Amino acid sequence: MINLKGIMGIPLLKKSRFTGSDGELRFVLEKQSSEEEGDRLAAICWFGKLCSAATPDEEKITRYFPFDKDGLEQAQVWLNEQVQNGRKIET
Repeated sequence: MINLKGIMGIPLLKKSRFTGSDGELRFVLEKQSSEEEGDRLAAICWFGKLCSAATPDEEKITRYFPFDKDGLEQAQVWLNEQVQNGRKIET
């Protein structure tokens, strides 16, 4: 189970990306900014043993959340759902 409480938060994501894993699920959390949508939290996940750079983009799924504490909690819930679903990634 992915539990980010006490490990990282929005202040870290303002300056850096966060990577993690649970079993075969790998994930990246990062801030993305655009003029149209402002700041948002991108949660990117994939299954396998390879890092993000070595995994083809078509094997990854990205979900966006508000860039705040609630969005981070929503991302954690979504990532745990992906772990429970195994290799069947829910979009």
